[in-house]
Amino acid sequence: MRELSIRPFGYFEEDLEIDFQQTRRLDLEIQILACCMGNREGIKLDSRFFWNLEIGKRTEYLLTLATLPNRSQIEFNLNCYNSECQRQMEITIPLLELSLLQQQAENQPTEIAIETKKFSLRKLTGIDQKFWLEQQFADEDSATLAMVQTLLPVEQISSFQQIFSQEKHWMQTLNQVMEEIDPLVNFSLQVNCPYCGTENLHDFDLGDWALRQLYRAQQQLLITVHRLASYYHWRESDIFAIPPWRRSRYLDLIQREVNYQ
Repeated sequence: MRELSIRPFGYFEEDLEIDFQQTRRLDLEIQILACCMGNREGIKLDSRFFWNLEIGKRTEYLLTLATLPNRSQIEFNLNCYNSECQRQMEITIPLLELSLLQQQAENQPTEIAIETKKFSLRKLTGIDQKFWLEQQFADEDSATLAMVQTLLPVEQISSFQQIFSQEKHWMQTLNQVMEEIDPLVNFSLQVNCPYCGTENLHDFDLGDWALRQLYRAQQQLLITVHRLASYYHWRESDIFAIPPWRRSRYLDLIQREVNYQ
C-alpha cells in the first residue's frame, strides 16, 4: 500500500455510478477498487493493475476500503452450531491481523506434491477468474484440468496431464493447498461459544463482507443527496461540488431544525 493511495468510498459522485446489482461479483470488485485507488499522487491506475492482482491481495484492498475512514476491525454476527444453544455471538477481527496473514502468504512458495512429483502453482488473479468464467467445460474434470494448467509453469503441464489422467484423489490435496496460499479467500476461524463452550469452525467470505459495507456506504450517500436536494432544491452537481465535511454540516443543520419543530 505504500506506493498506492486509497480514498473512502461513498463520498463522491462517481461512487453512485457503481452498480451493485450487476451479475458478476468479479467485475464489481474491480470497478470499486479502480474508482477509489491510485498512485501516491492520487492519479487513477489502469484497470489492468487490478485485474492482475492476486485474489487475496484484492480482498485485502477491499477490506481496507470497507473499513475507511476510521475503523480498524471487521465484525461478524454468528450463531452457535450447538443445537441446544444456537445463541448469537459477535466476532471482531482486527484488520491488521488479516493484513499480516496476507503478507505471510505472499512470501510462501506454492507447491503441491502428487505421487512422487512436485508442481509449482502461482496464485489466482482476476484475469484467471475472468478467463474461466468465459469458458465452457464439458464436465468438472475438464474444468479442473484447465484451471490448474493455467496456474502451472509451461514446463510442468505435460507431467501434470499424465498424472491427472491416472490419479484423481489429489483433488483434496489441491484444495488444501489453495486454502493455505490464499488465506483471505478461504478464511475460516475456530470460535468457542462464550455461552456453552462449544467449538465452532466458521467460514467467512471476507470479500462479501466488504461489498456489503460498501453498498451501505453508497446507500447512505444516496440518502444524503436526496435530503439535501429535497431541502435546498440543489441539483446533484451542486451537492457534489460541496466537500463531504460541509455536506455533513448541512445535514446537521437540517436535523436541528427538524428537532425544533
